Amino acid sequence: MGEKELTAAKNKGLYYLQFSAKTEAEMRKKLAEQGFLPASVDGAVAFLKEYRYLDDEEYTRRFIERNMKKKSVRQMRYELSKKGVAREVADKALEEAEIDEVRQVMGLLEKRRYSGKAASFEERRKQAGYLSHKGFSGEAIRAAFARMEE
Repeated sequence: MGEKELTAAKNKGLYYLQFSAKTEAEMRKKLAEQGFLPASVDGAVAFLKEYRYLDDEEYTRRFIERNMKKKSVRQMRYELSKKGVAREVADKALEEAEIDEVRQVMGLLEKRRYSGKAASFEERRKQAGYLSHKGFSGEAIRAAFARMEE
């Protein structure tokens, strides 16, 4: 690995981080797509991790913080896995966040102007389908309906 290529890979990594945070896997992919040799990619990633520019645990915490009101735990876990975050890292951060899915569902139902007791069977079915598609469990959806209809 040439020192010149390693420096170029580090600079390219820093350039990508100007626009948005990245996971280690995303950075490795971006640098490899630019044609850097595996040794240069490894060196650049090690450099970025050493200075905490790349930190999958912090990235995961921020991702959850940003999305916990609108996305289900299942959906966030899936998206994090697609970004290359290890399952253990995602599970630990999700557990620490103590997300109340019933409260999330209620918030989404309110945002979607769900009418509670006055809702027709068809409206309720439509909302349940939407929420289920977003990754919320049937248990959380039923509990939210029950609370909103009290």
